[in-house]
Amino acid sequence: MRGILSCAGLVVAAVLLLASAAGAQPQDPPDVPVLLGEFKGTLPCADCQGVETSLTLIQKDEGTAEGSYVLIETFVGKSPDPVVAEGTWTTLRGSAADPDDTVYQLNPDSLEFQRRAFLKVNDYVIRQLGPDLAERTDGVATLTSPPDPFYGMPNPAAINCVKIGGTPAINTGTTAGNQGVCRLADGRECEEFGVLREHRCFDPAKPRPQRRPPPKEDTAPNF
Repeated sequence: MRGILSCAGLVVAAVLLLASAAGAQPQDPPDVPVLLGEFKGTLPCADCQGVETSLTLIQKDEGTAEGSYVLIETFVGKSPDPVVAEGTWTTLRGSAADPDDTVYQLNPDSLEFQRRAFLKVNDYVIRQLGPDLAERTDGVATLTSPPDPFYGMPNPAAINCVKIGGTPAINTGTTAGNQGVCRLADGRECEEFGVLREHRCFDPAKPRPQRRPPPKEDTAPNF
């Protein structure tokens, strides 16, 4: 009798172990910075011919409403040397014209520069606002980003890696041959195309985790 109970206990334990393993979900790799857009254009200038502007916005990770930025400005007809400002950006809800507007506020790292605010017109167009989040009255202040900033480039994953602050590299002699990786500023080394396409850091030395497919819907007719 004791032997039967012991065997039954082992069977129950094995069933519970299998159920636990079946229900375990593979963990998503850590999130990585995401290139929100690289916006360019010429902004109005009171004492020069215009300000050639390039603004790169990088999300902290996918789905967040904050991140870092790099702003490069060249004052045409005044100085050939570009002025570079870096810092963080946050998302504000509402402008002076519409409480539902989305506004990107730039917060510079250095006190040498002022905060800026840009209205999100759509995914590819932003417009600089005045200090009170109202439209500027001194001219058109629009910056645009092409829908696909990597079109025609030889290695879009490597370009993306550089834009989010990483260093592209090639790991040689791996089981998969030569493998492109992105070495992020925080020290992580990730598959470069995983960073570009899925905004995730997949360890190049490990196989990717398998995601379970969604359950199929029961389409059988009910009688």
